[in-house]
Amino acid sequence: MSNSTVPRHSVVGRSAALLATTAFAVSVALGGAVSAQASSASLTASPSTATAGGLVLLSAQGITPGDTLTFDLDGAALTTDPLTGSTETADANGDYDGDAWLPDSVTVGAHTISVADSSGSAVASTTVTIVPRPTATVSPSSLAISDYLATGVSATFSGFTPGETVAFGVSDATSGTQLPTTAVADAAGQVTLSYVPQTGSAYAQVGTFQLRAASNDLSIVSDLVSFEVISDPAPGATPPVVAPVDAPLAPAATPVKRAASFTG
Repeated sequence: MSNSTVPRHSVVGRSAALLATTAFAVSVALGGAVSAQASSASLTASPSTATAGGLVLLSAQGITPGDTLTFDLDGAALTTDPLTGSTETADANGDYDGDAWLPDSVTVGAHTISVADSSGSAVASTTVTIVPRPTATVSPSSLAISDYLATGVSATFSGFTPGETVAFGVSDATSGTQLPTTAVADAAGQVTLSYVPQTGSAYAQVGTFQLRAASNDLSIVSDLVSFEVISDPAPGATPPVVAPVDAPLAPAATPVKRAASFTG
């Protein structure tokens, strides 16, 4: 596990390995009569456009103060992380703000997020539009540990908004951390990360690792891209020197000593 502290809102904030889908913890009663407060209640998602796995801020207003709330995405329970307090409860003004990680399985297109009060009645809803994730490539996709520690890998992410700031994360099967590096998407919406692992970190060893990029507000999350780090090959044995047979008379050759040159 990395020693880095994962920020509350980070590229890997919803899971250590950037791989887990948000766990759904509540079940929502669907159908039911609309409560009296529905006419005054409202729900907004900010931003209203995101990718699968992206983060949106849900803001509900006009709720009965103190009421316990539940949220759903197209009828499936959606857990939120309240900005204040520790429960999904309307404050004294009847307001609630909470972050929601959209599931990895949500498809491209328009989707409905609804909020229900303590009786299970839906009181407000909003629409979010899911867009394709930025794509990712990495080079090399497999390399020896010595090359990895010396020069690392280069990952390119395509599909961000030109000019937006992009953050990065690295993970393995069990842990993940946000990198201190950021980049600005170019005119084509591309960013490139040159990643060399920090000596002694969980990612500076043989294994399979993933890189991911996300917009600064984490609403747009890229595909994961994986690379493999393998052990250095065993040093080869020095081949024996075989004397030529029936060689013409000539002075014996003198070996020339020079520095060996290796490419990664």
